[in-house]
Amino acid sequence: MARFVYRLQKVYELRERKKKEHEQRVIDAQKRVRDVEIAIEEKKNEMRMVRKNMLASPHTLMAAHDQFLHHLNDRLDELYEDLTIAKNELEKERQLLIKAQADLEALVKHKEKAREEWLEEEKKLELKMLDEIAGQRYFRAKLQEELDNAEYEQLTQDTEAENY
Repeated sequence: MARFVYRLQKVYELRERKKKEHEQRVIDAQKRVRDVEIAIEEKKNEMRMVRKNMLASPHTLMAAHDQFLHHLNDRLDELYEDLTIAKNELEKERQLLIKAQADLEALVKHKEKAREEWLEEEKKLELKMLDEIAGQRYFRAKLQEELDNAEYEQLTQDTEAENY
C-alpha cells in the first residue's frame, strides 16, 4: 500500500516553525516583564533603605538624600514606562502566537481531512481490485464448470453411444 504524502507538508512545517518561534518570543517577552518588575521592586527597596538611612543621618545630608530620592523616583518612573512597554509587547506577541496557532490548527485539520480522503480512495481502489479478483475467480469457476459439464455430457454421450 502506498504511503500518504501531504502535498502541503512544506507549508505545514513552516507554520509549525513559525508557531514555535512565536512561543519563544512570548517566553522572552514574559521574561522581560518579570525582569522589569524585579527591577521596580529593587528600586522600591532601595528607596525604603534611603528613607530609613535618612532618619539616622545628620540633617546636613538631608538635601543629598532628597536629591538621591528624587533621582530614584525618576528612575522608578522610567521603569514603570518600561513595564508598560514590555506588557504591550507581551500582549502583541501573544496575539501573534494565537494567530500562528490558529493557522497551524487550520492546516492540521486540512491534513487530517486529506488523509481521510486518501484512505477512502485507497479503500475504493482495494475494493475495486478485490471485486476484479472475485469476478475473475467467478468467471474461471463458471468456465471450469462449463468445461466439466461439457466433458461430462461428452462422456455420457460416448457411453450411451457405446451401449447402443
